Amino acid sequence: MFKFEDNKMYRMPPFFGGNVYNPDFDAHVNDVVTMAFTYKTDKDKLADYLPDGFELLRPELNVAFCQMREVSFMAGGAYNLVNVSVPARFNGKRDRLEGQFSLVVWENNTLPIIGGREETGVPKIFADIQDLHMFHPRYFTNASYEGNTFLRLEMTVAQPIEGQPLEQIKAASITMNNLNFRFIPKVGRPGVELGQPVLYPQGTIVKSAWIGNGSIEWIKLRPEQNPQQFHIIDALADLPMAEMAPAMMLKGEIIMKPFAGRVLE
Repeated sequence: MFKFEDNKMYRMPPFFGGNVYNPDFDAHVNDVVTMAFTYKTDKDKLADYLPDGFELLRPELNVAFCQMREVSFMAGGAYNLVNVSVPARFNGKRDRLEGQFSLVVWENNTLPIIGGREETGVPKIFADIQDLHMFHPRYFTNASYEGNTFLRLEMTVAQPIEGQPLEQIKAASITMNNLNFRFIPKVGRPGVELGQPVLYPQGTIVKSAWIGNGSIEWIKLRPEQNPQQFHIIDALADLPMAEMAPAMMLKGEIIMKPFAGRVLE
């Protein structure tokens, strides 16, 4: 008869065995290109998407595209993601910390989706996400579902960041508090079986950076075009885009520390 062992980590289906728990485990992405966009939006509408215990720090929506290559936990494989987050503070009985709260993360590979949802609460769902394309002076990509594009990202007039500004970006990127909310629904009936605020620490080793003009286009889809996600896309598209900050592109490495994550209280 199958039995769980206390010193092992398991994933579905667990019956074929687990891995011995290693608290020092790091997941490395040795080659990552990030395009980051930020724009101001309606404070009250944005705050409505934060669960209890989280406070919106600024009325900003952050949209980051990451092209991940040489991923250690994928044996050198690759995937792309789009992370939509807001600057937030968690105010708990024990924990009080600031970071980026992820509202939704689209990824184009099942393996990292499985590794981030139930284990660390990252709200990951699937989309087709194109590699970064360049047609000078434009850098661009898009996300779609079964041929229906719902997001376009573009950066133009990219200028290198050097000297002290680059050093400041490097220092600020070493450690980041990735804040999430782990949700498990009840079986066969409405309600929440498990709802937990979670900290998932990670960091980026920035090697080079550029700044330029950014543009974001959200494209609403009909229910039949993306049955399980259209309401998410529509909600983000309905947020006003009041002021777009300069876009930033970074190249470097990412270090993720899933086993250093913890439930916030």
